[in-house]
Amino acid sequence: MNATTTRAVISNSPELKARHAQKMFKLLEDKVISLVGPANYMTGAGFGQEIDESDVVIRLNRGFETCKKHPDDLGTRTDILYSCLIEKQANAGKINIQRIVEDSIKMVCAPPWSDYSGQTYWSPSGDPQNPPYPMKNCFHELVNPDTLVKMGDAGIPIRVIPSDINELVRQKILCKPNTGFLSIFDLLSFRPKLLKIYGFSFYLDGFISGEKLGIEEEQNCSEDEFADKAFSSKRHIQENMWSISKQVLLNFPQVQLDPQLTKILNMETFSKEVYRDLK
Repeated sequence: MNATTTRAVISNSPELKARHAQKMFKLLEDKVISLVGPANYMTGAGFGQEIDESDVVIRLNRGFETCKKHPDDLGTRTDILYSCLIEKQANAGKINIQRIVEDSIKMVCAPPWSDYSGQTYWSPSGDPQNPPYPMKNCFHELVNPDTLVKMGDAGIPIRVIPSDINELVRQKILCKPNTGFLSIFDLLSFRPKLLKIYGFSFYLDGFISGEKLGIEEEQNCSEDEFADKAFSSKRHIQENMWSISKQVLLNFPQVQLDPQLTKILNMETFSKEVYRDLK
């Protein structure tokens, strides 16, 4: 068992998972929640005050930093952060622990480890004298265990989304869910009064400015070019996630979508050409 896996298993004991679940229920049950994504169409949308007036505001990956640049459109509060915790500019960026503390973020939720297809399972230890070690309910192998320790030392609760929820979603979309899409179904499991979803475009229109700051140096491409890569991903298949969202989110009484997302989910065909006509 490598060091990262050891730390991940230890930090997600059954007692800790139960405590985190209890805290999430206390934060979310019967509350009005705003989940804010990074879609470019949020530029000029003016939802900032409406978002901040929710009982709970939830952001994704670098969203708790980006919102400071777009307060009128995105609001400023962050109560819960869903983050893959992979410290690359293409993912969560460098984890700014001090800023998380200063923003009074009450919980950080990370997707569980899964393979390229999104599956989680038990993995052999490589030692015939030892039993298999669990890869379920563990952090991604690229998460820096030192970052987890520092976040813990700073008093930041870090919760792994249960692998069972990841598996249920994966079976529906037939691919690996990304952090934002997985967060929707995780949040609904805590029985909110209303889940308001903003800024999800399935990469049809890229990111709001600054969301992937530093991507140029890391991957030698612009934010728009990186969004095009994400749109065409064979791992996170956006059309599959869009299709299930059409079936579920448009008809879920506890879900309210922003106007542009509603239009996106009402498209008959998933394509950038149809989206351009929609706008």
